[in-house]
Amino acid sequence: MKERIIGAFMDLSSTMGFYNVTMDELASRAGMSKRTIYRYFRSKEEIIEAVLDEFMNKVAGGIGQVIAKENKPADIIAGIVLYITQTAPTFINPLVLNDLKVHYPEFWQKVDRFRIEKIQGFIQFMVNGNNKEELRDIDPRIFTAAFIASIQAVINPVFILDNDLTFGEAVKQLVELFMHGFLKEK
Repeated sequence: MKERIIGAFMDLSSTMGFYNVTMDELASRAGMSKRTIYRYFRSKEEIIEAVLDEFMNKVAGGIGQVIAKENKPADIIAGIVLYITQTAPTFINPLVLNDLKVHYPEFWQKVDRFRIEKIQGFIQFMVNGNNKEELRDIDPRIFTAAFIASIQAVINPVFILDNDLTFGEAVKQLVELFMHGFLKEK
């Protein structure tokens, strides 16, 4: 039942965002009563948190599959970017981003903590991996701090919405910047 409620909420939020979904609409979409929903979740906020948890688990699993499948750092990064930009838009759309910005900033902070943890783990994996010779000689602490700060500055609801970007565009541009720099090669 929980999965059905979460799935129905995800479906509704793709066109309505989080904030505008009512419990009546959710009950109708899930094919159950509001009372049944409240047996599994105490509030709409608890459902939103469960939706975010499911999304983060899906992303973590997908990233894990890419890392297990690919060998070269560039292929791993490309695979992760492709996975994120294909997966996130079904969930991270302008309505959801705006709702996280305006109504649920504490949930965005939870997503941000998840991202930081995954980024730190990934960079540590790359630094300690078998393909170190493909990495530039840059202190990983500096790279990690700069990359995390950039992600927090660019891949967030305020920046994406204020600059009329999509989540995918922002991710691709930021990764391109970190992979290849700002200047064209001569």
